[in-house]
Formats: sequence, structure tokens, C-alpha cells
Amino acid sequence: MMANYNKRQEAILEIIVKHYVETAEPVGSRFVARRLGLSSATIRNAMADLEDGGFIMQPYTSAGRIPTDKGYRFYIDSLMRVRNVNEQVVKTVDEQYHHAIRSLEDALEKTSYLISDLTNYVGITLFPKNEKVYLEGASHIIEQPEFRDLRKLYALLKCLEAKREMLNLLVEDIDDDRLTIHIGKENKLNDLKECSIVTRGYKVRGKMAGRVGVIGPKRMVYEKVIPTIEFLATTLSDILEEFEV
Repeated sequence: MMANYNKRQEAILEIIVKHYVETAEPVGSRFVARRLGLSSATIRNAMADLEDGGFIMQPYTSAGRIPTDKGYRFYIDSLMRVRNVNEQVVKTVDEQYHHAIRSLEDALEKTSYLISDLTNYVGITLFPKNEKVYLEGASHIIEQPEFRDLRKLYALLKCLEAKREMLNLLVEDIDDDRLTIHIGKENKLNDLKECSIVTRGYKVRGKMAGRVGVIGPKRMVYEKVIPTIEFLATTLSDILEEFEV
């Protein structure tokens, strides 16, 4: 937690996270000062305290600040206001699930596709019983500024293709139906250190069966991703009541 930090510093961190998520550009003290109606000097001092605490960092000399893994974690746990799933998402999911769903495999493939389509990140569905990992939308990674470095991009795409590694990574949370979020270095695979993974368990006939989730940059829109994943996990659980597993 952000012990010994005040509401002003929390507000500054929230502005930095939100603006960086939106723009992928470091956030300067002048921008924050204008948003809060305070002097740049006051903001610089508060930002220095946040940097000392490990919540933000300066990616290069003379740049503004960006959130660290610790900063994202505090934002998600303490500052974020999660949105409700909008009606268009509900409508899209309902329409997609009622077309060409004839088997368990259809439902799982459709779910990973929907996750990717609705979030613009990588959608993933895990079914450990059959050692299956369904993954869609790896091309979305190419669109993210964080992966303009071709070496990073290549390593990440290679990691996503190694479905056995993904299975082993996600199966650790298989008995927990709650939402889990692993940010940056919280991920055990080195090639996912620049990513966040958001997953939620789904059930078949009341028993935990697998997980659905999204893989994207740490700079993902958590307010949108979280309710989408929770809604799809619940919907998939309802759909799978119709199938023998």
C-alpha cells in the first residue's frame, strides 16, 4: 500500500497512469499541474516522492514519468473505478455465442476470439483437462508502442506460440474462480515482463474447469478489460452447462 502518502500524491499517480495508458507518452509535471490547478513546483516535489517510493519512474533523461509495476498495482487495487459492461458488449457476446456453438471446442475458441475482439489485446482460454490453450489476436501486440523493439516483439510472440508454457503458467490459478491480475515482473515467464495478464476462472456444472483472460501491455485499459473478462467468464460458465465435459 502507499503508506504515508496523501490524497494529492494518489491523485497525481492516477493522472499519470490514466494519461500514460491513453497516450503511451511519459507524463510531465506541467500537464499534471494544469489538471490539478497546482504549481509545477508542487507537482515536481510530489512526483519526486512517488518516484522515491517506486510508484513512477523516468524512462530517460528530461522525460516525464511513467508508472512502474508497483504504481500500476496500487492504481488497480486502490484507485481504479471499474466500469460496467456496456450494452453493446453484452449484445455482441450474446449474438456470437448463439452462432456455430456446437461443442465445447467451439465455445472455447469463440471465447478467446471474443476476448481479443472486445479488448484489442490477446485473448486466451485455458482448458487443462484436455491440455488445451486457445489463443487469439497475437497480431494486436504488434500495434502496441511498447513492442516497437523487434527483439522484444519476437521474444513475446515466440512465448505466446509456446502453448505448453502458457498452460503451465495459467494452470497455477486453476482452482481459484476469482479475477487475478499479474503485472510485469509478477509474471514468471521472462518474456512476459512487459505484459499484464488478467484472468478469471469459469465453471462446468459448478466445478472449476479452466480460465479465460487477456494478455496485453502493462499499459492496458484495466477499467474496460476487467468487467469484460468477468462477464465472459460468467457467460461461458452458463454456456458450458449444455455440454458434457
